Amino acid sequence: MMKPTGMLIGCLLFIALSCSTAEESPVDESGVIDNAVPADADAVVSDASDPTPDGGDEAVDETPDESSDEVVDEPVTDETPDEVEIDPDDDGVIDPGDGWLHTDGNRIRDHAGAVWQGHGANIHDTRSCWSCAWNEPDPGEVMRRIDTLVDDWGADFLRLDLESYAEPSDEYMIQWQGVLDDEEYLADIVEIVDHIGTKPGVYVLVSLWVEPTVTDLGWPTAATNEVWKKLAETFAFAPHVLYGIINEPESNYDGSRDAEVWQAMNDAVGAIRAVEEELGAPHHIVAVQGTGGWSRFLQYYIDHPITAGNSENIAYEVHVYDPQSTFGDRFVTPSATLPVIIGEFGPVAEADMTEADCSALIAQAAAHEVPWLAWTFHSNCPPNLLEATESGCGVGMELRPTSWGELIKTALASD
Repeated sequence: MMKPTGMLIGCLLFIALSCSTAEESPVDESGVIDNAVPADADAVVSDASDPTPDGGDEAVDETPDESSDEVVDEPVTDETPDEVEIDPDDDGVIDPGDGWLHTDGNRIRDHAGAVWQGHGANIHDTRSCWSCAWNEPDPGEVMRRIDTLVDDWGADFLRLDLESYAEPSDEYMIQWQGVLDDEEYLADIVEIVDHIGTKPGVYVLVSLWVEPTVTDLGWPTAATNEVWKKLAETFAFAPHVLYGIINEPESNYDGSRDAEVWQAMNDAVGAIRAVEEELGAPHHIVAVQGTGGWSRFLQYYIDHPITAGNSENIAYEVHVYDPQSTFGDRFVTPSATLPVIIGEFGPVAEADMTEADCSALIAQAAAHEVPWLAWTFHSNCPPNLLEATESGCGVGMELRPTSWGELIKTALASD
C-alpha cells in the first residue's frame, strides 16, 4: 500500500515477516496506513509505519524544467509491431489499433469507444513485498499467481507493483536494484508483463511502488523520470500496459503543496511522452496519484488537470482506506470530471474501513464507471487477499483466499 518510512515493525504495510515478532498498530491517529519498506540496512519491513515523514516541510528534489522535452537517444526502428496499425497519414506516429485504451472526458474507453471498467488487484514483482528479496528471482511464481488471479478469480486489471531500493538491507539481500541498474530484473518484469499480454482483455498498470528516487514525501524527481524513460521505451508498443507514476504522495493534508506535486507529476508525464513521440508510439494511459494523504486527494486535479502531452490519456489514481462516508470526496466527485482509477483499497479496522465499506466502494465504483484494484494478492502484505498457507517467500504455496479475498473473488465473478 503506502510508501516506506522505516519504522521497525514486522512487514510492509502492517505486514509481519515470518522472522518478525514485533507488533504495532498499522495506523496512526489520523487513520493513515503505511505499506512502506525501510531503506536502511538494519530495518525490517514495517507492517504499519508512521505516515508522517520526517522533514515533511523540506524542499523537494529538483525537477528539471526541460523534462517534457527530453527524448531518448535510441534510434527509431523501422519495424512496426503486430498490435498496432500505421497512421494512414504516414506521419510517423503509430495509430492505435485494437487493444489500446484511451481517455475521453471523464472516462477510460476501449478502441471501440465502450467505457472500460477494469477490476482486479495489486500483484507484486519478484521481490514480493520484501518477502522474497533474499531469494533468487522467480518470475514463474509471479506468473503462477497472475494465472490464478486472472483465470480462476476473473480479474481483467492488475497493478504490478515494482519494488527497488537504494541499497541492500544486509549482505544476504539478492534482489534490490531497479530497472536501470539490474538488467535481469528488467528482463523479469518484461517477461511478467508479456505473460499478462497473452490473456485477452487483461490490462496491467505498471507502477513504481517502492522506488528510491522519489522524494521524502513520495513525489517523482528527475531521477524517477529517468526510470520512466526506460520503462516507456521498453513497453512503448504494448497496448495492454498503463503506467502508474509513483505510489503515494504523503502528508499535504491542507493542500498547500498541491501545485508542487502537480508540477512533479506533470514533468514525469512529459518525460514519458517525449519517449513515445521519439519512437512514434501511441500515448499510453498514465496514472498520476493523489496530491497527498497517501494518494487520497484528487481535488486539485479537477481544476488543474495534467497538461503534458496535451493532457491526452491521463488518469487520476486514488487510494481509499476510509469509511464510505468519505467516498464522495475520494472518488465520486472527482470522477464527474476526471478519469479516475482506484489503485488500492481494503479493509483496515484502524482506518475505520470494513469489508462492508469495501463492498459499498465496489458498488459505487460500478455506478460511476470507475476501475478498481484491491490490495493485495499476497499473504504477507496486509490487507491480504490470500491466507498465509506457508511462511517466508511462499513460492508454490496454496493460493487460498482470506475473507477479504473471498469478497473480491465473488465481486470479480459477478462482473
